[in-house]
Amino acid sequence: MSDSETRRLARAASRTTVPRVTARKRKAKKRDARAARREATERKLVEAVGAVLRAEGVAAVGVNAVAAAAGVDKVLIYRYFDGLEGLLKAYGRSADFWPTLDEVLGPERDALALPPAEMARVILRRYAAALRGRPVTLDLLAWECVERNPLTVALEEARDQWSDGLLEEVAAAGFPLGPRTGAIVALFAAATNYLAVRGRELRIFSAVPIAEDDHWDFLATVMGDAVAGVLASEP
Repeated sequence: MSDSETRRLARAASRTTVPRVTARKRKAKKRDARAARREATERKLVEAVGAVLRAEGVAAVGVNAVAAAAGVDKVLIYRYFDGLEGLLKAYGRSADFWPTLDEVLGPERDALALPPAEMARVILRRYAAALRGRPVTLDLLAWECVERNPLTVALEEARDQWSDGLLEEVAAAGFPLGPRTGAIVALFAAATNYLAVRGRELRIFSAVPIAEDDHWDFLATVMGDAVAGVLASEP
């Protein structure tokens, strides 16, 4: 084959290859743009759930209200979340609703380096502070005590998944989660939820102050002491 024929074939191949490469890049860019738009819309919808809850309360949460708050077509709730229940589950997994593990364990997991009783004190103190800083969450915790519906069920599931993740990390760090310690930790978590809810309206519960941060520091210390007592009594 002559040099001229080789150059001609090379030019022909380049004319074929370049458009194909360019077309693939264009398709990839369009695909990435669609994914980014979807992610942004999903985030807007999840945030809109919290906005509706804060502005109008739990009874107002519905497809139309959430879509309007997000400024999107309600069909996207079904397309991206398979309906309102799926969207509520996504909201339940968001930091807007429930404390993150970073909040209670620390971004560097400093709580997990502590002895078990002190670990319990720190986690309970941080958990209470994180809950008390989420007034919508407190409203929902109060609401689920009197009514069970798709919203409360979705949030229960998200909360249970969070609890599983927390227990997995503390157990891996050496916290002895036996039947007795597991039971007392569950009781204290439930007590924290209840007192945080009641603390919206009450300053004192059964002669115990619950309105200020230092009150909750004291409660966390007492709960940690109780955990230490249970740990000491474990066989």
